[in-house]
Amino acid sequence: TKEMILLTNPETGYEKAHQQVEQIFREVFPARGMAVREGQIRLCHTMLDALFGRDVALCDAGVGLGKTYAYLVACVLWQLQKPRPMQRPVVISTASITLQNAILEEYIPFLSETLIQNGYIQDPICAMLRKGKERFVCDVRLLIRQKQITARGIRFRKRATALREARRCLDLDRLPNLPRHERRLICVPNRCGSSCIAHSDCRYRQYLKASNRPSVTIQVCNHNYLLADAAHRQNGWTPLLKDYQALVIDEAHKLPETVRQMNTRRICSAELLAYEKLLISSHCGLSAQKLRAVTREFLAAFVPPETKAERAIPLQQTKAGTAALQHLDKAIGEILKQKPEALPRGLCGKLSVIQQLIPLFLGTDSTFVRYLTWRRESGGTGVDLCAVPFDLPKCLSSALWDEQKPAILTSGTLAVGEDFSHAEKRLGLDRGTPLRTLKVLSPFDYEKNCMLYFPESRRHKSEPEEERIARQIEELVRAANGHALVLFTSYDQMGRVYEKLKDKFPVPVLQAQRAPQAYLQQFKQLPNAVLFASGACWEGVDFPGDMVSLLVVPRLPFPVPDPLGEALRTQYYDLRSYIQSEIVPEMQIKLRQGFGRAIRTETDSCVVAILDPRAAPGGRYHRAVLDALPEMPVGASLREVRRFYRTHKSPEYFLPK
Repeated sequence: TKEMILLTNPETGYEKAHQQVEQIFREVFPARGMAVREGQIRLCHTMLDALFGRDVALCDAGVGLGKTYAYLVACVLWQLQKPRPMQRPVVISTASITLQNAILEEYIPFLSETLIQNGYIQDPICAMLRKGKERFVCDVRLLIRQKQITARGIRFRKRATALREARRCLDLDRLPNLPRHERRLICVPNRCGSSCIAHSDCRYRQYLKASNRPSVTIQVCNHNYLLADAAHRQNGWTPLLKDYQALVIDEAHKLPETVRQMNTRRICSAELLAYEKLLISSHCGLSAQKLRAVTREFLAAFVPPETKAERAIPLQQTKAGTAALQHLDKAIGEILKQKPEALPRGLCGKLSVIQQLIPLFLGTDSTFVRYLTWRRESGGTGVDLCAVPFDLPKCLSSALWDEQKPAILTSGTLAVGEDFSHAEKRLGLDRGTPLRTLKVLSPFDYEKNCMLYFPESRRHKSEPEEERIARQIEELVRAANGHALVLFTSYDQMGRVYEKLKDKFPVPVLQAQRAPQAYLQQFKQLPNAVLFASGACWEGVDFPGDMVSLLVVPRLPFPVPDPLGEALRTQYYDLRSYIQSEIVPEMQIKLRQGFGRAIRTETDSCVVAILDPRAAPGGRYHRAVLDALPEMPVGASLREVRRFYRTHKSPEYFLPK
């Protein structure tokens, strides 16, 4: 094996690194107040093996295991065993800003201080956050905008205050009070050259210079930036990231969706309308008139009937659609015949991109799936034509794994049971990539502190589904004395059930809308409340303690049908095979993500209620639900739910708040 070969070669430091893992997690960290977790140690050893063996490690790490310290320690110890001239940075890619900030401000400083104190390293670990220029302040544009706002007087004092904060903070993501419109006006522009008058003193330039220092050993970015860097390297452009020697992808279950976003080509009516306004403001009246005419024809050809629900549908080739695209192509060609200086800056490139995409929607290339999305707005209906590669895992494989750099992919939702095959397929790792897998269970005692509840079937045939869901939620919330999170799969259903229950309880009932941060913060600050949520609240939010002692899932979170899924279905012999291979694993992964909101610390206790009859004993997906979740007691009556709370909660829990 690779490990045996490495052990026989004393120059690799393989054995020394593994010994240091044992010391750090069994002696050094416990001396700083951290618990010894065998699963965490095992995880770190596997990650270290993958780095030394130049493999890809697919690691499913349960909630509360401490996977972040596992991969940070593995990366640091691996780098230490390399000669200094051969040391290059490691990239850590995440899906959320929250995790990026935690890595940079909590995990790495603690690890760096601990390793220095114990003699493992001499210098602090140097890490840099890397992200797109649109997330940083341009000093020149900020100065111009400040003058404009100051001239408008006292009515704009709040905006002026927010802009003053930008003088002290380069990172726009750290300015939550700054309106989105202001962010667009003061961010670093796409074209940022040395001709800028502030080039020598530019804070953004200084940040880029610091990011490329030899002392930088860890680069932290999000999945979009990682894939953008890969695209730059594939096309022979200047890389966005400093050349790295290994890759860590945390929250790896979100990588396939990011690949889809990054590889989807679009022609958007909203962009065409914006370009028309830009032409008008630049006094290009004839060009604006041409673009307006073809944009109206485009909308008329592709806007669906009013009766259609707003979701993606396959793009049908029609005479009207073909004519609209051909006329759009012709109009853009005529506009681009003008001298570039006669058009607004940057518009030529944007129109050229649209013109290059038109043949994709006129042709029948089977390597792409074409579909139509739309949204109803106050000013009408917006339409997007979308084309996504049929084989997205191949796109991911060629972007990242063909480089043959060691990689660690980790998340709490990569395996279904002990099976990684679905994740391997979606991540493009089933195409000959050297791969090792590991699933480590959460250290939390679910059998003691958690109960899975399926309500007894008492539904009358005449009782509508939402009436049943509202009745069952009311019974459970009263049994739990509040402290509840209800995760819906549909905002519409959430709104209808909320209207039925909002005045039924003696505690506040909140409904998290599509921008949920304010509601989440309010819920955390209340001593006892009920939160109805959907969308992004299924993962990435933390409710420790008694805050969420009841987690309710009204419907199993099956993926919404879309054209790419329908195209994928043709690869299977029958519908049942497709559902079992693609749809059910996706549901199980989403269910595990939602379940992770229930128990966040060793002392938490929670009832998890799944109200979907298909999940109940005897239901079609009962076995799939049990396979997705940790082993725990199962209840079917409210009497058992009440007994659970009496056993696990203190008397103060039941007092009015």
